[in-house]
Amino acid sequence: MWLLLFDIDGTLLRLRREPVRRALQEALQLTLRCPIPTECLHDLAGKTDLQIFAEVAHRCGWSEPLILRQMPFFVRAYTWLHRRWVTPRDVYLLPGVRALLPALQTLPTTVLGVLTGNLKSVALWKLRQVGIAGFFQVGAFGSDHWERTQLVRIAWERAWGAGIAVEPRRTVLIGDSPRDVLCARAWGLSCIAVSAGPVEAEALRAYGAITVLPNFLDIGGFWRALHELYAQANHSY
Repeated sequence: MWLLLFDIDGTLLRLRREPVRRALQEALQLTLRCPIPTECLHDLAGKTDLQIFAEVAHRCGWSEPLILRQMPFFVRAYTWLHRRWVTPRDVYLLPGVRALLPALQTLPTTVLGVLTGNLKSVALWKLRQVGIAGFFQVGAFGSDHWERTQLVRIAWERAWGAGIAVEPRRTVLIGDSPRDVLCARAWGLSCIAVSAGPVEAEALRAYGAITVLPNFLDIGGFWRALHELYAQANHSY
């Protein structure tokens, strides 16, 4: 069984930046009990929410044991503040996603999942707002582990626990940031990238994406990349 793991932000959907940054900044300030300047909130694409918390806490002088103890409080604070500041009007589906997911769902040997740095509560809220939560049978989230690479293993374990016989080497990551590509490479997996965000196609290719699409409106390009991967896997048996 093949497993296609989609990143969420910048890959499937996009949110207005201001309310999201406000919720994150306030959650960090509430948890760390100190002012958090906006310059601490840069280069976030592809990081897990727990990784962001840990990095900012280190900068504020917190010890690792204290950071680990405070992670659950940060999760609760950010979940609450995200619901307070981010509204359904702030989230929208990216072009081509509405047609791509139902088409992929028809493949008999393919399971769709999400692999995201978002907290689970935040990720599911976003997917529900744009009406695509039901397409995904498997999920690994930024509240599961602070290291993005560990989320791949968690996604496999969740699939197996649900009785879905996915094969690790038949897993493909789909994302929009260099960290998505590097996460795939850490496990020897392929990554299909989209360059609809700030990262240019050449940069994503340089990190090792096998295919870079401008967006999912290029559904033919996505199908060709997937067909090549499926053919290569069958040939290797």
